[in-house]
Amino acid sequence: MALIKKISASSRNGDTNALFTLMLTTFAKSDWSADNYLTPVLISTKAKSTTLNLAVRRLKAYSQMAEKDELRDTQVRSFFKLVEGYTHIPIADIKEAALLVYSIMVQYGLGIINEDYAEESSDIDSLLTDLSQADILIAIAKLQGVAEIIAALTGAQKDFENLAVQQAEGESVKKDLASASKLKKEMIAEFNGNLMAYMNTMAMVKPEIYEATTKTIAELVDTNNELVKRRRKTGEPDSELA
Repeated sequence: MALIKKISASSRNGDTNALFTLMLTTFAKSDWSADNYLTPVLISTKAKSTTLNLAVRRLKAYSQMAEKDELRDTQVRSFFKLVEGYTHIPIADIKEAALLVYSIMVQYGLGIINEDYAEESSDIDSLLTDLSQADILIAIAKLQGVAEIIAALTGAQKDFENLAVQQAEGESVKKDLASASKLKKEMIAEFNGNLMAYMNTMAMVKPEIYEATTKTIAELVDTNNELVKRRRKTGEPDSELA
């Protein structure tokens, strides 16, 4: 019979969250109410797993914010470069329109993409509002591709702000990371120190009750540990926000 091995201490927060979710699902398939040792352990583990799951979900949201921010930054760069290019075109009507849009653009500057999330959001919202003025819209209509880029920026800004609502910035992120990392260590230590040995022993003492569950848990832990090893071999960056 395959015995359960220790969970790798190098498991990420997300790895551990997924692993314990699967293990608890496995345990839930059987009735352990007669086991006075296992029952309180599973109750405690489930409570910690729920808390870890919430922290990991918030961290993933924060990680996604960086991706959403880069998408809107790309649209800001494209907008600035395209409009600036039009200001050099020797066609009076187009150049005049470009200079009008440019006069709005330079009030903010390309440096807004280097601002913190909240400040950048505020400036982009203000920029989009200024660009919606009637005379500016007429000028934009004369500049091929500019309206499309502004629409793309508007969409990227909305996507970012929708995600930002779900995830508070700053200290809350640090607290979530600290909370998730602490819970992960506690859960792994408790499993490796007590639950693993208990299930391995009981699988040999009462195989008809414990063997099937122990075998499944062993397979889940092995899969997790192989993932950790593979990540280490390939040199994949280790991020607890992933």
